[in-house]
Amino acid sequence: MNSDLIVVGGGTAGVMAALAAASRGIKVTIIEQQSACGGNATLSGLAEFNAVTFKKRLIYKGFEKKIFDRLVEWNSGKYYYQLPMSSDKSIRVDRLRYNPEVLKLILEDLLTENNVRIYYNTSFRSAQKLTNGFEIEAESFGKSVQLSTKYIIDGTSNSAVAVSLGCQTQPLASNKIPVSTQLFRLSNVDLTTLQEFIDSGHLSEIINDAFAKDIIKGRILAFAPIPGTNDVSVNVTRTSVDYRDALQLSRGLQESRKQISSIIVFIKENIPGCENSYISNIAPILGVRASIKLKGRTTLSLSDIRQARQFEDCVAVGCYPVDVHDPITKKVHFMKINSMYQIPFSACLPQEDLNLAVIGKAISTDDETFAATRVMPIVMNVGESVGAIFAYAINAHKNIYDFSPSKIQQILNQTNLVSNFSEVN
Repeated sequence: MNSDLIVVGGGTAGVMAALAAASRGIKVTIIEQQSACGGNATLSGLAEFNAVTFKKRLIYKGFEKKIFDRLVEWNSGKYYYQLPMSSDKSIRVDRLRYNPEVLKLILEDLLTENNVRIYYNTSFRSAQKLTNGFEIEAESFGKSVQLSTKYIIDGTSNSAVAVSLGCQTQPLASNKIPVSTQLFRLSNVDLTTLQEFIDSGHLSEIINDAFAKDIIKGRILAFAPIPGTNDVSVNVTRTSVDYRDALQLSRGLQESRKQISSIIVFIKENIPGCENSYISNIAPILGVRASIKLKGRTTLSLSDIRQARQFEDCVAVGCYPVDVHDPITKKVHFMKINSMYQIPFSACLPQEDLNLAVIGKAISTDDETFAATRVMPIVMNVGESVGAIFAYAINAHKNIYDFSPSKIQQILNQTNLVSNFSEVN
């Protein structure tokens, strides 16, 4: 089946790219290996968007803002400003906490409204460059799925399409993969009592005690209230595995679920407000803080974001700090970023001349910068802008890789998807 554009990977970045292109008249298909879109935002148990605003100022527009607005309107999202990070109280970040089950519905509605075709439970296998485009092979329940297109957006989070097409990527050493997390959901929590305890400052004592007793594997125990419920999402488990290896990934899931059993007992006995709580959900996937990144035409560096370097081909902005989860010490190392920073389109483009862009966590960055740009509000902004650029190229019958930085700027000025950098800072 033919499409103008195929987006491989239906995480938040892929969804944004698909919506941006489809809303501009492009025939778009998403290939998604899970049974719902949204990736970590809907399936990992995560219930908050970090750095969704900058010091209470809205910075994201388009479909991204529409999603945030719908969450709030449906009493399933709530803004929190300058919240301290649980592992470093000196770092404060604006957040939007939300109900991931409602987010599934909102994404599905928007995709349906914009006539995006989706292949769920379909795994990408390979891509082949043809004279006039690409042929993609996928698989669904043991059956081959063959698709063709002239343009591809790789939203796999591991550059899977780019790798298949022979593009250059950055190696990911097994011993440098940050820890992964399996989140779970507690219901029937007295949220007022829990928040009072967190505000008292005594939670750090509980964390140190649990770590000393080997009940938790890292110095983090974070609770995110889920709006419209008496539930919290709990971020605490830690496992160090190479998620690219099926056996190790399976072991990681087993390890983290085993941790949950003892953690639940500890929480109920030691955390005020959680005495009568019960576990209502364990995320079916690990939250993985790693990626096989593209080696793009530009590699965004730590100095770029610390110095707030401006790019003529800017497609997105962000303000999340550098947040490195050390696989050896299990500690979280933060580096504060004091202003907004920009992400260039050239960090999404392979060095090879292909009508392909990589979005999501796998854009071309160094390791420290990846620890900042991997968060969802940023990847959503990148995805939506890239989708709009592809729509322009498809409608104009142009090659993506031929666009000059000034042309990218012209296209995005028309779309109004990127916040004015100087005004926000």
